[in-house]
Amino acid sequence: MNSFNILRQQLLCRLVGFVLCAGLICSPQAAAAGELTWVRATAAENGMISAWYRCALPGGLLPADEVRLELAADVDCSVYVNGLRLLRFEQMQIEAGTVQGRVFNIRPLLREGRNLLAIELQGKRAQAAAGVGLEVIRDGRQRVAAGSWKQAPAAPPVGWQQTDFNDRDWKAVEAGAALPAGLSGVSIPEQSAVVSIQNDPRDSLPLELQDGDHVCIVGATFVERAQLSEHLETALSGTLGRRKVTFRNLGWSADTVWSESRGIFDAPAVGYLRMVEHIRAEEPTVVLVCLGQNEALTPGLSSDDYSSQLMKLVDELTASGMPVILVSPHELMDARPPVPSPSRFNPRVRVFSEATGSVAQSRQLAFVDLFTGFVNNVMALHETMNALQGTQIPADTLADNGMHLTARGYACAGLVLRERLLGVPAETAEIELDLSSRAVRGKGLEIADVRFDAAAGVVSFRARETSLSPLPVRMLVKGGRISGAADGSAWGVNPVSGAGAGVYAFESTGQYEALREEITKKNELYFHRWRPQNITYLFGFRKHEQGNNAADIARFDPFIRESEERIAELQVPDWAELQLRIDR
Repeated sequence: MNSFNILRQQLLCRLVGFVLCAGLICSPQAAAAGELTWVRATAAENGMISAWYRCALPGGLLPADEVRLELAADVDCSVYVNGLRLLRFEQMQIEAGTVQGRVFNIRPLLREGRNLLAIELQGKRAQAAAGVGLEVIRDGRQRVAAGSWKQAPAAPPVGWQQTDFNDRDWKAVEAGAALPAGLSGVSIPEQSAVVSIQNDPRDSLPLELQDGDHVCIVGATFVERAQLSEHLETALSGTLGRRKVTFRNLGWSADTVWSESRGIFDAPAVGYLRMVEHIRAEEPTVVLVCLGQNEALTPGLSSDDYSSQLMKLVDELTASGMPVILVSPHELMDARPPVPSPSRFNPRVRVFSEATGSVAQSRQLAFVDLFTGFVNNVMALHETMNALQGTQIPADTLADNGMHLTARGYACAGLVLRERLLGVPAETAEIELDLSSRAVRGKGLEIADVRFDAAAGVVSFRARETSLSPLPVRMLVKGGRISGAADGSAWGVNPVSGAGAGVYAFESTGQYEALREEITKKNELYFHRWRPQNITYLFGFRKHEQGNNAADIARFDPFIRESEERIAELQVPDWAELQLRIDR
């Protein structure tokens, strides 16, 4: 073999070896170990690490097939992307100096424009660090720098992990590529984890609320004003029994799918961002979205434009794993003259209601039609209340102007929503008392311990409603007559005027009212937590004046939790002792 061939073989062998080594070094798992950028924290005097970071992700990440966020930390770590929590104080395993990192495909969470990564480190040690790597998969794989970092000077207030948080008082920090002391390497999985809050689908009705569910209700005036009387949430909570379900009312008057109202002093696009990230921060198991009425009343806005933006909102929420249920705008009522009747807009509201249903169908979501027959159902329930309560409240007082419901209007609307969402009939519970056969039967309630005392002329029994309701209980008496409640009866009893002999109503709504009062208190606390009156001074562009008071916002949380404990107790229907005198 001549010297030229020998030289060629040597060069070929070296080239093959170089390619093999390069393939090893550039594989995603090995490359991540040397290409993460690290932010570092030092313990305070008490020996504890407490550090918070925000990083503006670079532009140009979209479009992409996948955006891999690689994470590693040597202390407990929480991580958020655009307000969605990926890790919660996770302690990553370290073996022989190598930390077992995590990787997420954050492509579903990214948007054109600003994107934010937020990290919190907590633990007991002298020093700690978190490492971040970004890889964009788009016609190949490209690693990109994470972006500029800021660190909180002190424990930040609520909302610090959201994109629109004002971090002007946070200090810039340098991130470096060198591994932290004590680590010799990082192992990053090749397979990206799925970004998701909750994967349990709720795509059919009736909805079955489960123990531990956390429900967010998003909407415009209909949702926000419900907090004034809070019949909507009370009607839903009254069906839960011992299941603990929490609700958050995120309504904002005059809002639309573009979230113009939530912009405050910013552009509508920022308001939309706030809405999405607020929902993500709540980590709901169910999201009820009730929009479309203001859009229907906006001149020149097409239902196609509304549908397109609603699809965008739905896609952002479902990409995070949130089960979404769409609720149509409700039918509008007539108004008392001289107020112009908003019911004239119902043909257009119907179009937007149907558009909401079409979006739900296209995205395979559950849909609550709150438009069809809404006014007729509300009116029927209103007349039932008048009859059972012996009142003569006019029907035109169900809404202030045919559009904004009063407390009585919400009491009826809550039962309509409950029926269409949960499948609980919007009707009064009934007791049938048959004196001739000495039998007591219940519809919508349980009956126990029936006793007939012929000598005393008294029948007694216990009753418990299946679901709490603003409607009194109706009783039908057969085979004789009663003269009213005996001493010690838990419920008052009154004949129903105009219903004929043997029809009575029980004033059974005391527990419902106690539950409604507690829910109203809880929602007021939560409202002040997320929408404080001086929000501009606490979180906005004037936070340099009073921003130090923002830490007090989190102090609402214990009171909210205490109220929710009382709600869980009040929503369980109690047994009522009933004693009725039998006419001789």
